[in-house]
Amino acid sequence: MERTVKQYQIKYKGGTKANQMETFDFTLPELRIGRDPQSEIRFDPERELVVSRQHARIVRQPDGRITIEDNRSRNGLYVNGRRITGSTELSPGDEVQLGNNGPTFIFDLDPRPVPVAMPTQVIDIPSPTGVFDAQQVMDYVPAGRQRAKTIGWFAIPVVFLLAAAAMLWMGFTRETAVSKMVGDGELDIQIFPLQAMMPAAYKVYANPMALDGRFYFCKVVVDNKGSGELQDVKVDYSVPGYIDWTTADEIRYILPGGASVVAIYPQFPQRVVEKTTQSSERMQIRITYMNSGKLEKYEKTYPFQMLSRNDYMYTNIPVNEIRGQQDMEDNNDLAPVFITPQDPIVKYYTQQVQEKVLGGATAGVSQNPQEVVRFMMGVYEATRRTGMVYSGTSGAQQEIGDIVSTQQKVRLPREVITGNTGLCIEMAFLYASVFASEGLDPVIFFVPGHAYPGVRVNGQYLAIEATAVGGAGLGYIATADQAFETGMKQLNEFMQKAQQGAPGYSLIDVKQLINSGVHPMELTDDNFMRIKVDQLAQRMALGGPLVFQQQQTQQQL
Repeated sequence: MERTVKQYQIKYKGGTKANQMETFDFTLPELRIGRDPQSEIRFDPERELVVSRQHARIVRQPDGRITIEDNRSRNGLYVNGRRITGSTELSPGDEVQLGNNGPTFIFDLDPRPVPVAMPTQVIDIPSPTGVFDAQQVMDYVPAGRQRAKTIGWFAIPVVFLLAAAAMLWMGFTRETAVSKMVGDGELDIQIFPLQAMMPAAYKVYANPMALDGRFYFCKVVVDNKGSGELQDVKVDYSVPGYIDWTTADEIRYILPGGASVVAIYPQFPQRVVEKTTQSSERMQIRITYMNSGKLEKYEKTYPFQMLSRNDYMYTNIPVNEIRGQQDMEDNNDLAPVFITPQDPIVKYYTQQVQEKVLGGATAGVSQNPQEVVRFMMGVYEATRRTGMVYSGTSGAQQEIGDIVSTQQKVRLPREVITGNTGLCIEMAFLYASVFASEGLDPVIFFVPGHAYPGVRVNGQYLAIEATAVGGAGLGYIATADQAFETGMKQLNEFMQKAQQGAPGYSLIDVKQLINSGVHPMELTDDNFMRIKVDQLAQRMALGGPLVFQQQQTQQQL
């Protein structure tokens, strides 16, 4: 090379980064491409779902060549319009597309090495309509008419050019393009379904605004691979036994080579939260469209697993796309669906804690950190006095389709209250529900193998160890002060680990997620459970109001 290349250049043509350019130091041996946060060429993780998390990579080879390699992506890799199944050499000016009709970019180098071959262009040359010898024709023209005849020959290409320009201008109008279009459209469908549904999250699946539409139930990619357009394309769906035929979207037309993406957010009835067993259900997709004046139809049925209302599946990401602990816990943002502050049983329980343990005091009104701590300790003291037992069990690995995920049976907060026992995550959900019912801003701290509850107040985090009531493996029962002290020590460690980027440390901000559309399930009142809460309240009252050691707690804050 006569010039030393200093950097890679990526010029985005299509997608959310269209008309932008990024540069990378040429000393990098490779550029990773995908939705993964560690990718150099990174695409929007929520909106550009046709791109795999680790879709492809650009590699600088030892001999100086640059290649691009498909990383077993779901939707494929295209270079200059040709699909690549393994790897191929990449030259400056080549166009790369991620998935059919996915985002595109132009690969380049700065400065370009000299010499450099331009990307191969494919052109269509029309067949000639006739062959003639211009000189022989001229020989037959009388001398007096040769000048006029010569002018005529020069005028012919001008006429053709004007005619071609007029045709191009007409082609740019939508009406003319449609009326002159010939040939049939060809429908090509790709379906990306949710293979396992948590009924507790039924409101999230129904809401395209929840978490920016990230938890769609099904995505349908409609491509037109034919030479004519498809008109009046309508995508309908149904789930027998739950949802009648419903229109997800209507598309007026799809031109040749064009595509449309339809995300389905089904409105499941509230009764799905009554499911206590897992079942296999079916999603039906029906697409109708006009093709060359004829009504045509496409139908597809695929199965999915509807879990029970108590099932918590930690991820829905296919196993071949898992790239770390964060992907293995991708459903953590759905945790608030199990936090039920509006549950009549939770509200009644909160009222009993206030009256029997805290002497009627409330913490949500003042937002005073010391009052908040007192309320947190009061909730813990209520569980200690009623003899709540921490039962430590872990979830089991489940395989559903191409998803392998930890799946755990999670008792709802009302069930933890009336059963008087819970796992760490169940106790965390109970505390968060009571905190939110009181008007506080609950948070949950997830660490490897454990979860514990906390509160955010005036920009400050507080935590308490709910499982210190004893049970499996603990061997003792902590006081409310000790439980709060343990929680704050764990909180300090959490902050250090989280800042270091340690895997498995994540914080669930319940209020923020609820404001983002992660709404909890709706539950009805239950007289039997109210009677159970009354029995527990009698035991709460035996110790009298909680004595709050304000000075000691102040030192911990």
